[in-house]
Amino acid sequence: MNKLSTEILMPKLGLTMTSGVVDEWIKKEGEPVQKGEHVCTISSEKLTAEVEAPADGILVKIIVAEGEEADVKEPIGIVAQEGETIDTQQPEETVSKPKQNQRVQEQLVPVSAEKPLVSNGERIFASPLARILAKEKNIDLTLIKGTGGNNRITKRDIEAYEHSATREVASTTDVVASSKSTASQNMGAGLTGMRKVIAKRMKTSLDQTAQLTIHRKADLTAFIKFKEEIKRHLSDTEIAGSLSLTVCVSKAVILALKEYPEMNSWYEPDANGFQTFDEVHLGIATALSDGLMVPVIRNAHQMSLKELSGAITKVTQAAREGSLAGELVTGSTFTITNLGKSGIEYFTPILNTPETGILGVGSLQDKLTLNNDGQVITTKELPLSLTFDHQLIDGAPAAEFLGRIVSFIEKPYSLLL
Repeated sequence: MNKLSTEILMPKLGLTMTSGVVDEWIKKEGEPVQKGEHVCTISSEKLTAEVEAPADGILVKIIVAEGEEADVKEPIGIVAQEGETIDTQQPEETVSKPKQNQRVQEQLVPVSAEKPLVSNGERIFASPLARILAKEKNIDLTLIKGTGGNNRITKRDIEAYEHSATREVASTTDVVASSKSTASQNMGAGLTGMRKVIAKRMKTSLDQTAQLTIHRKADLTAFIKFKEEIKRHLSDTEIAGSLSLTVCVSKAVILALKEYPEMNSWYEPDANGFQTFDEVHLGIATALSDGLMVPVIRNAHQMSLKELSGAITKVTQAAREGSLAGELVTGSTFTITNLGKSGIEYFTPILNTPETGILGVGSLQDKLTLNNDGQVITTKELPLSLTFDHQLIDGAPAAEFLGRIVSFIEKPYSLLL
């Protein structure tokens, strides 16, 4: 590539983002672009974003087509100067990488590098590329019938043999495993943008975890009195206004997470395994017009109620406006999702993996009860639903954690600590 050319790279939008999908090319090949101009849109694990042109010039090559995926920092397009030529052709024949199906490879017959290419006294003819592929894939050339001139074995013969062997072995493998593989490849099929990303994440979450949900209600009688007293005795209306139910539930969760660090954790079986965190980075699930996003309040354990209130307002508003910074899209250690405004009492939240816990908040419920004088009164209760990964957390400690959240809500002055 000429040094004047500039690659358009797949951006890294968050700490845990490893790849992205190109949703739409706003600019087409051959069209002029200006530095900073939006050329395409991409979807990451939790966010849809627009990618800017890195330089002035012509979009001479689209490397990653719409709907295809690329790793972060990998080129997805090329911008060049008018009249500049670049090499965009791929070599006609390249050595294929070994297949990932190790069971298939083990059943193919290995060939020794020193073994003469002779079968039944006859010399075996093979192209140089075919020999390289055979050695790479551990395939015995004596088992292959060549289709080239003079029965010469070609690259196509190697690939056909491998495909045949793979198909034969695959037919004897577990049907359930095969169907799971097909389902994994089709996750999000027919969807685009954020909806496709959400579909993949939700399916992956359910496939890789053992999710269990438990439920409990919190009595809000003391909480309601607490709010009234704060408003009556404090002249700072901003502090009084920060005592919303969402903020106080969030504070209760943060305090409980500090006491139960196993709930403030990630599980990544193929990477870091199970790890707990001292810092609480709280995710607040936020409904958007085209899906769901989980903006993150970093170091929420260091915030007062007033600071927490401001942070929740700031990140959720930015998420709805599409202006949320990339570092505030990923990295949460525990998530809260609220369906109270929808009138839902209990529900089953799906884990925001790799997190091991998520709390669902339902709609306030009226309860008829007797007071100390024997009179019937109406009290308010808050339904809570805790989903956790049963691979890592047993039911008893999960119930204790949920009970601790309820305790903080029912003793609201503890939230000021």
